[in-house]
Amino acid sequence: MMLKNTIVEVAIFTVKEDSITSVAEIRTQVKKSLHTFKGFVSINALQPVNSSRVFADIALWETLEDAHAAAKAFEDGDERFLPYMHCIEDIKFMGHFIENTNEGNL
Repeated sequence: MMLKNTIVEVAIFTVKEDSITSVAEIRTQVKKSLHTFKGFVSINALQPVNSSRVFADIALWETLEDAHAAAKAFEDGDERFLPYMHCIEDIKFMGHFIENTNEGNL
């Protein structure tokens, strides 16, 4: 269950072929690093069920500003994210969402 007004960050990306075997360990380190960022709640690191190289991360943040601060650190080449950046071939989608409280639960 999501906390009310929690920001959901969704990133869908392709991993370089030569990084497939190391991406799980790298993601574990990224998760540890994210815990040092203000407003970080949690992350689900999703992997493909087939031989695809397309992965997804779903992170929860307390505020949009907190999510943007971490994204900026990534974009600016923060050394904590360098191994992750080097294994990503292409970012397919990156966006932030909030639960639509007008619709209720589907």
